[in-house]
Amino acid sequence: MKKSKWVSAALASAILVTGGAVNVLGATSVNAAAVVTTGTAAWNVNSIPVTFSTIDHSGYKLYSLSQVAGELGAKLILSNNGFELNDSKGLHNVQLQAGSKSYLVDGEAQQFTVAPVVYNGKVYVELTKLVTALGGELTAEGQEIMSFARPEGQYDTLHWTADGSIIANKSDAETAQLFKFSAYPGDYELFTSNEGALDFAVSADQKWGAFTDETGQLNLLNLSSGAITALGTDKSVKTDLVWSQDGKTIYFIQGDKQEKIAQISVETGTVKALLEDKVENKSALRFSADGKSAVYIVNVTGVAKNDADSTEDSLTVDYSKAGEQLYKLDLATKDAKPAALTTALDNKLYPEIAADGGVVYLSADPDGNAANTLKTIGADGKITDIALDVEAVWSAGVTTGLVVAGAATDGSTKIYSIDASGNKTVLYQTAEDVSEVAVSRDGSRLAVVSDGKVLLIQGGKAVQLTK
Repeated sequence: MKKSKWVSAALASAILVTGGAVNVLGATSVNAAAVVTTGTAAWNVNSIPVTFSTIDHSGYKLYSLSQVAGELGAKLILSNNGFELNDSKGLHNVQLQAGSKSYLVDGEAQQFTVAPVVYNGKVYVELTKLVTALGGELTAEGQEIMSFARPEGQYDTLHWTADGSIIANKSDAETAQLFKFSAYPGDYELFTSNEGALDFAVSADQKWGAFTDETGQLNLLNLSSGAITALGTDKSVKTDLVWSQDGKTIYFIQGDKQEKIAQISVETGTVKALLEDKVENKSALRFSADGKSAVYIVNVTGVAKNDADSTEDSLTVDYSKAGEQLYKLDLATKDAKPAALTTALDNKLYPEIAADGGVVYLSADPDGNAANTLKTIGADGKITDIALDVEAVWSAGVTTGLVVAGAATDGSTKIYSIDASGNKTVLYQTAEDVSEVAVSRDGSRLAVVSDGKVLLIQGGKAVQLTK
């Protein structure tokens, strides 16, 4: 029990126990013969096992008011009108009287099913109504009580932070709301309401985020405090932000037509161009761990053709070579030109540069007639499929290799870890649809969005952080 809980419980006991089974504020104590049984009830309160003192009265199990308040960290005081409780965050106020079904929650009238009673000098109350009145939550699974209820809503855009927290965007909110969740349900905070920060690139040490606002200004987001600071003064269009491993550089695709690759110094804000080949529609920028090579996608569009007079009627567009192609840029060689890695017209998603220098990507049929496949491009340029027993829908590189999510033939979702030797380990499997996955840097923990809810996956077990 935390210190605040001990203090609350001690104060409550000092208030309530004033010498035997005395009346509290004039309330009549329950006659011992009228109580069916005294007993205990085991719960987990904020993941800590607790045994509560209980009584059975009028067919209902009632719990010790002072003990519940103490375990939830709520302040309990004796007032002229009965008992007053305030949760530890100062968000909720509850006023109740022994012997009265009526009570107030944040000034609004509520009703207990059974009035709080005094027995042997202690007040006993309905557990569920007291916990929810203080802003907490109970779950039937595992007899779990949380001091603070999980937030409701639809969530997306997951990010891990260095302290093991998960940041997620509340997508159904009227204004920007990014929440930060700890590993324990109910332990969360509104992290930022900055509209530009709805999505951001996370640094390798997971201590910083980077995002641009509507003017093109690059901003740094402290993932511990939520503080936002501008980086440099350049206002050009910047997309696909990528941090260097040492956190000193942020790479990005630059320009209104995504025609350049550039970098900015985190220390000075100085922008430097890395590639200006005038090829437009670059995206999905990735860098190797040593920063010596980059991979990106070019979206090749249709080619317009006209006759010699350039009449409107003669205009045609040739889409025979339209599609997405992967390119690799050798940054260690001066004036190196980008090298095309692919020629097929499939859609290419989630490219990653592997530790051995190869490139992994997800191939998708643009017409949807063939299943997605995970492919790897070796140093010799040969493209091969990575065998899976699911249809891959997402992948990401981690320090240990690759994490892949896929849909099985029965509709379930399976998430794998694949190491450098190709060994596969199932990290999580669920019958539910998974729309988004985020993996911690070491690959040991997952955060997923399923039906709009955020779940933490650790050791193959899921903990639901929202409802």
